Amino acid sequence: MQYTIVRYARWGMWAAMSACLLYALYLSREQFITWRSDPYGGAYLVPPFRSIDYFIQYAFVSFWLGYVISFVIAGLCLYGARILNKRRGGMLFETEELYFLATGIMVSSHPGWIFYGALVLITYALATFIASIAYGPHVRVSFYYFWLPCAIITVVLNVYLRQYAWYAYFLI
Repeated sequence: MQYTIVRYARWGMWAAMSACLLYALYLSREQFITWRSDPYGGAYLVPPFRSIDYFIQYAFVSFWLGYVISFVIAGLCLYGARILNKRRGGMLFETEELYFLATGIMVSSHPGWIFYGALVLITYALATFIASIAYGPHVRVSFYYFWLPCAIITVVLNVYLRQYAWYAYFLI
């Protein structure tokens, strides 16, 4: 049973990564089509008036870079959490939890992974506080059920937070 859950968690992580990359590819394609069909200036931003290098650079910075950064951060967190869990004898995380963590970071993109980390820690602190009041000071709350719901909340909040000027300071 445990092996099956880990396999599905790993498969889900790779599926989420593929979905993020397909989404970035879709946005790049739509931007190219939009510029290509714009008779008032956008057509001058794509070949034959400009090099394709300009569009590739624009698409990479606008649509791909946030996911590339979050993939690197997710990989580092997955690797670091795996080492930390191994040092502690597997006491910190369940095996599939590591993939939940990486999936949450990946789908949050950049700068959403910063808010994701903060949201997970705040939620965990709040749950620990409530559990310690209800069950005593020696209760342990697991992150297990916080990783993916916090990722969903972060993705929804990213759409809302983009309208504020201070959010632009986190963008690349």
